[in-house]
Amino acid sequence: MGIRVAAVLAAAVIAVALGAALLAAHHAPLGSAPAGPDPNVRAYQAMIKSGHDSFSTVSNFNCGGVSDPGCEAMVTATVPLLNKWASDLKSFNTPARFALIDGMLRSHLADNVQYLNAMVAAHKAGNLKAFSFAFEGAFYEGAWIDPSVAAIEGSSPKLAGSYHDALALARQHIHACVSQAPGPADIACEQLFHPDECASVGAQACANDAHAAAGQILSFLDGFIQNPAPSALAAKDRVIQVDLAKVDADIIAITNGLLNGDSTKTASAQATYAADITLADSDISVVGGA
Repeated sequence: MGIRVAAVLAAAVIAVALGAALLAAHHAPLGSAPAGPDPNVRAYQAMIKSGHDSFSTVSNFNCGGVSDPGCEAMVTATVPLLNKWASDLKSFNTPARFALIDGMLRSHLADNVQYLNAMVAAHKAGNLKAFSFAFEGAFYEGAWIDPSVAAIEGSSPKLAGSYHDALALARQHIHACVSQAPGPADIACEQLFHPDECASVGAQACANDAHAAAGQILSFLDGFIQNPAPSALAAKDRVIQVDLAKVDADIIAITNGLLNGDSTKTASAQATYAADITLADSDISVVGGA
C-alpha cells in the first residue's frame, strides 16, 4: 500500500475516533469555517490547496516495504514538494486566525521530510526496523497534514456547535489526560504524560502514542478555528491556542528524539510535554469556568 493511501486511511481513523464523542452529544452538521471577506484569506487558502494538491500527486508511487523499488523515487519526488510548500507558507502574509496552525503545519512538513529521508536511508541499508519506524512516522504525518489542510480550507466536519462546545471538548479530554483518568480517546495523551513512557514501552509504541496525541491536539485547534471566541474571551483563547501549539511542538520533539535514537532528547521533550499539557489544562479550566 502506498504511503499516501495509508495516510488517508489513518486520517479517517483519527477523525472518527476524535470526533465520535462530540458528534454523539451535539449531532452537529457538516460545515465549514467562514472564509471571511478578506481576499488575503482566500488567497492563503488557495495557496494551501495548491501545496496539498502537489503533495498528493505522488500517491501513485509504491513504497510499502523496505525492499520496494519505488521508495527512493517516491521520496525524491515528494521531498522537494514538501520543502516548496513550507517555503510558500513561510513567505506568505498569513491571516492572523491561521497563524498558529500555519506554524504547526510547517513543523509537520519538516518532520515528514525527516521521516522520508530516514526511509530512504533505511531502504538503502536494508534495515527493516528503521524503515518501519520511519514509514510509520511519514504515514502519520500525512494523516496529520490532511485534516490540518481541511481545517484551514474550512472543509472539515464541524465537531462543535459553538466556541463553548469546542472549549468543553478540549477541557474534557485534556483534563482526563492530566488527571490520569483517560477515556479511550485520551489514552495516548495520558501515556505520554508518564515520564518513563518511551523508555518502558519502546520507540514504536511511544511514537504511535505521540502521533495519536498530535492528532487529538489538532482536532481541538480545529474546533477553535471553526468557532472563533467571543471578543471578551479572545485574549484568553489566544493563550489556549498557544498552549496547544507548544504541546504539538513537544510531541514533534519526542518523535524526533525517537527517530534519532536520542533518549536524552526524548526524555526532556516528554517532561516539557507534561508541563505544557498541564498548563493547557489550567488555562482552559480558567476560561471554561468563567
